[in-house]
Amino acid sequence: MDEREELLAAACEENSLSMEELNEQYGPESFGNHEAVDRIYVTEATWSEHIASHPAILLDAEAYQMAVKVSEMMAELYNRMSAKD
Repeated sequence: MDEREELLAAACEENSLSMEELNEQYGPESFGNHEAVDRIYVTEATWSEHIASHPAILLDAEAYQMAVKVSEMMAELYNRMSAKD
């Protein structure tokens, strides 16, 4: 069992749901998916505003490039998950 499968099993147990029920509540076109998309948006906006543009990050070219990569990955995740809404 890989880490993702372990986390899925824990999510089922924590929410007292079967895998099918978990998919119904959090899968494509569900409120749970919409909630995840919203959380990604809020996190990326916070990241960009408070981390990626922080003067300490801007002063360190390598740190800035890392922060930009994180922003880009969050944008990709947002686009992937919002396509399921």
